[in-house]
Amino acid sequence: MILSLTSFKIPHMKEDSLNNFINSIIFLVKLFVGLEDKFFAQKLYDKTSVFIAGYVKLFNSKEGDDQASHNTTFIEFKNTINNLLELLDYLKYSKSVSTTPLLCAYKNILNLKLELIKLYNEHSLKITTKQKENKPIVSVSKNIYPMNLKESSNKERIFNFIKRSPNSRTKEIIDEFNILSERTVKRNLKELTTEGLVRKLAKDKGVYYSAI
Repeated sequence: MILSLTSFKIPHMKEDSLNNFINSIIFLVKLFVGLEDKFFAQKLYDKTSVFIAGYVKLFNSKEGDDQASHNTTFIEFKNTINNLLELLDYLKYSKSVSTTPLLCAYKNILNLKLELIKLYNEHSLKITTKQKENKPIVSVSKNIYPMNLKESSNKERIFNFIKRSPNSRTKEIIDEFNILSERTVKRNLKELTTEGLVRKLAKDKGVYYSAI
């Protein structure tokens, strides 16, 4: 499947996604300004920066780029959105921020995610159909999604991090997901190991994890 958002011929979809992106940034900035908790303020700043960079990278994809690269860019940006939405959920339940900018940011980011998924699926289907009409293609996707992983779950995010960073130490994973409790991270690591999705290796007094 080839994903090239710059070559998509659905102008209103692209315009809508741009508007939602701009509105998301505006409300995230308002949220950041009113956030007194330094820990959450830093988290929001970091995730907003990654969100902006991911969007720019996604819409700078070129038509001639590698197929796998297009897929990876889209999936990475979708995970970035999920991580940002998860942080907004934490802020909502902590009641440490103004409700209005938080809800507006959440709404625009969620709408952006839904539009991009719809756009991606529609064009992936068209390209796949065209490929089948031209000649039979046998391919193995590098992004096969494990059936026992729930999308947008903590376990999925931990699995994707390990997949991107092979031989990650337990401490590195806990630090990456420091919003979650250490117990929650270790429980998800144990489940991923038991389900055969990651490999656990003890070496030099350290424990390392890699995706299988």
